[in-house]
Amino acid sequence: MIKMPDKTIDFLHLFQKVTRMITSTLDVEKVLDVIVEKVPEILGVDAATIRLLDETGEKLFLVASHGLSQEYLSRGPIDAELSVIKALAGEPVAIQDALSYPHIQHPEAIRKEGIKSLLVAPIIMKGEISGILRLLTKRPRLFQKNEIEFIAALAEQCGIAIENAKIYEEQNHQIQYLKSLEEIGKALNSTFQLQEVLDFIVAKVPEVMNLKGCTIRLFDPEKGHLNLVAASGLSEEYLGRGSIDDELSTHHAMMGEPVIIHDATTDPRITYQDNAKKEGVASILAVAIVVKKRIIGVLRLLTSERR
Repeated sequence: MIKMPDKTIDFLHLFQKVTRMITSTLDVEKVLDVIVEKVPEILGVDAATIRLLDETGEKLFLVASHGLSQEYLSRGPIDAELSVIKALAGEPVAIQDALSYPHIQHPEAIRKEGIKSLLVAPIIMKGEISGILRLLTKRPRLFQKNEIEFIAALAEQCGIAIENAKIYEEQNHQIQYLKSLEEIGKALNSTFQLQEVLDFIVAKVPEVMNLKGCTIRLFDPEKGHLNLVAASGLSEEYLGRGSIDDELSTHHAMMGEPVIIHDATTDPRITYQDNAKKEGVASILAVAIVVKKRIIGVLRLLTSERR
């Protein structure tokens, strides 16, 4: 019978413990919070962060942290750090002296926060590197080879937990989406007054699609312009900014073309860019409202983050 070294047994126990914790919930935010809170506690480090790549796969954004000041977390991007580049290439990186490490970003913030050592490991989801787990200490620490391998395996397990939680969240979202569509369908086929139906739609669609707001404008053939008939999630100031009849986005939508505005603050198809910025509107989707093959208005969906 082969006897395993005590240290290996300790790591296995730790691995099992962390795995149980991070798979105890299918809520994505809770999974992330459990990872950054419990991993430092179990491994005897001071802090942890998780950064995931955006949809383009080019930029990292912070999704969870523990043990660090808001000032430090707000110091700016770390995408160009050598340790990050290596980790995103699949190589775990241990840094004994953070301030002397080549190409370290924001050294003054690191000094002020008291960070001495770092361990950076890739997070893998669906077979691809999708982010990094960083462990930070406020005392110099030389991470041993077996510790680095352990953290790398743990980061991979974290990726699986995040992936499972996201799948569950997406499935749950789809169920809620279908339920909401059913409710909207019932409302449209009900004996409700038209205004009640419109108000129901602008309230329900943002809820299920995670939007900032929603508007419905119907075309008035007598006056020859669009009237705002229902809205949700938007200020009176923004709604009263002026007519959008002459916007390029409106023209295209009224011709039956779906219009996607990725950045409402710069896109030339949007007239009131400053108002969008002040309101916190990032992206807009505008689609025609069609009744009996006739376009009668425009439905606009607005987000607070770019999509």
